[in-house]
Amino acid sequence: MVRKSPQPKATSSEVLECVQQNCPSCGKPMWNEYNNLRRVRTLKGVIQLLLKIRRCQNSSCERYKIKYRPEQEGSWALPQQEFGLDVIA
Repeated sequence: MVRKSPQPKATSSEVLECVQQNCPSCGKPMWNEYNNLRRVRTLKGVIQLLLKIRRCQNSSCERYKIKYRPEQEGSWALPQQEFGLDVIA
């Protein structure tokens, strides 16, 4: 479904980082490849999440260049959803 009005402004923001800093496959450190912004509507307001996405830089690793998202993202909202888990519940 197409959005007919702009998404509301965020009332607060959170930075989510990966708990696991090393690659689960090869054990070498993963680099912060890029940041991703996501807005989630909750009962407390609209929260803007800054997600620190990491990737393994070891070219011989089986998880080379596969993105590793912060673990806490799942406690805010379901994937590709704009409403938080508290609103859905």
